[in-house]
Amino acid sequence: MKIKLIIIFIITSLQITAQRPATGLWLTAQLPVQLNSKWQVVNDFNYRTLGNSSAALQHLHRAGVKYIFNKNWSATAGLAFSFTRTSFIKTNSEFAKEFRFWQEANYKAAISSSLTSNVRIRTEERFFYATTTKASYNAFRYRIRPQLQQKLSNHWSVFVANEYIQQHAKGKWSFDQNRFIVNGIYAFKNKIQLNAGYLWLRWPANSSQHILTIGFQKTIYAHAK
Repeated sequence: MKIKLIIIFIITSLQITAQRPATGLWLTAQLPVQLNSKWQVVNDFNYRTLGNSSAALQHLHRAGVKYIFNKNWSATAGLAFSFTRTSFIKTNSEFAKEFRFWQEANYKAAISSSLTSNVRIRTEERFFYATTTKASYNAFRYRIRPQLQQKLSNHWSVFVANEYIQQHAKGKWSFDQNRFIVNGIYAFKNKIQLNAGYLWLRWPANSSQHILTIGFQKTIYAHAK
């Protein structure tokens, strides 16, 4: 009887330890390369922490090629690689590998001289490698993100966005996540932007996280303007 109680206690403790952290930090560096007025190379580096610690929950690199049709429409396609910790236990050093193709369409429109709207639709073909606890599998995911951005001054602006994500894996569709984002942006004169804000991340089964986001963006021009 005592052995059974000990086993139940250990299993319960592991489940509590393995729960998703309620908070996190997402760091992003974006280095787009503007080839000309129509073409751009996208480079996006992400580091996401395990809760309040500096330990990594995920590394993600996204790259692609963007074509700008006009001032309203653009389309992008590319590849992404990610490494995600296989559990929320800090001592676990195993990271799951994922490779994906992704495509997106963007529509941007001016509502007024200082207010713009943007709608992004992204699709992803995801390929997960096998880990010690899971077999390899594939998934298809789509993401819809409407956004409003308000310019406050020559340097400051703020945006609000909501992204809804669904995924098809193992023969069925399911809710994947919902991200509500509020961000402030400071733009420098030399095409550098810094941004910081709050992201409320909703997962299935009524699980959620409060994320602090910090980002850096520098546009690189292949030729003189």
